[in-house]
Amino acid sequence: MQVTSALIVEDCKSYSQYLYNLCAQLGLDRIEQAENGKAALESLQHYSAYDVLICDLEMPECDGIELIHQLSRDKINAGLIIVSGKEPLLISAVENMARAGGLKVLGSLKKPFHSGKLAAMLSSAHTAVPANTCKKWQDLAPLYSLQRVKEALELHQLVQSYQPKIDMATGQLLSVETLARLQLSPNQQISPDHFIPQCEEFHLIEQLSFDMIKQAAEQQKLWQQAGLTVKVAINLSASSLSCDLFASQLLQLIRESQIKPEQLIFEVTESAVIRDTGKALSLLARLRLMGAGLSIDDYGTGYSSVKQLSQIPFTELKMDRSLISGIARTPQLQVIFESTLSMCQRLGIKVVAEGIETQADWDYLVAAGCDTAQGFFIAPAMSAEQLYQWWLNGMPMGNGPDPAKGTHVYV
Repeated sequence: MQVTSALIVEDCKSYSQYLYNLCAQLGLDRIEQAENGKAALESLQHYSAYDVLICDLEMPECDGIELIHQLSRDKINAGLIIVSGKEPLLISAVENMARAGGLKVLGSLKKPFHSGKLAAMLSSAHTAVPANTCKKWQDLAPLYSLQRVKEALELHQLVQSYQPKIDMATGQLLSVETLARLQLSPNQQISPDHFIPQCEEFHLIEQLSFDMIKQAAEQQKLWQQAGLTVKVAINLSASSLSCDLFASQLLQLIRESQIKPEQLIFEVTESAVIRDTGKALSLLARLRLMGAGLSIDDYGTGYSSVKQLSQIPFTELKMDRSLISGIARTPQLQVIFESTLSMCQRLGIKVVAEGIETQADWDYLVAAGCDTAQGFFIAPAMSAEQLYQWWLNGMPMGNGPDPAKGTHVYV
């Protein structure tokens, strides 16, 4: 989508005119102005098809925060740019509030700002999507049923894709995270967010985990035969960690797979609830004793982060993308990252930055001394063949193959 229209919501006439002139210079065809949130809502009733809303926060009658609440309630699809002279923490909080409300947030600008920043945000409008638009698996029920998931497991119709994790200092490929996909048809896949909860609820998750581990082990052997030696990271459901049968079968599977445990990493989501901590610790400690790596996934999304770090022998900590995306321009995220990195260095734990999508975030993380990187800027999740070709081609960053090309992936 090319941005051609904008509504500027700004009570300061001189600054509103400044924004108007910038938008005109950037080639926008229709530019309207509103002196506060109330006037903006009236304008939206008559001209609802604005591509972008540029919104100040501090305004009389109806301020920017009230306006954003109303935009969220009305499900306005226009891109939102927040402009304010208030402190960065407040601006960031409002930005997060807008995203939580499902708005398509293009970013925020602290007054005064360079015109190039506005141009960059306007150019990103065609790729931005509203937040919180992912459907829950229940909403996708017409596409597949519980029976369909069971059949997929029985017929081994779950396929895997692999997303690289690389050493930020050397560029070396360290490991790949294994991600499950449910293959409904040759051109239709379902991402894990939409069937993992189903598997957990109906006690299918252990069978899924075993299938994933077996596939990953076989694929790892094929890569090794082709000259690629790489660790494989596999997600374990917290609901399985307290199951004695799962623990014994998992350990037996690793022994029988003839794969070196040192080449495996098991990821455990930080925000997940572990029903029996003692049993979970027993399994995780035994995996670590065998030589497998342990990773705490989505760090920063739960409430017991430090406690888990003190109890479980993790070798890797993956900082959630919500703490990484936009870190180059968000001072408070930088403080959180740098303190976490310092803590992990003292604990002997490697830090993985998840969800890196821009050169600016990459550059900041390299300079900050981050250990490992994962995200679309490095490469998306790929099929085994695509990943091997990507490796052979020198692991180009920022333009990895699109595994969804020609395939409909519901995400």
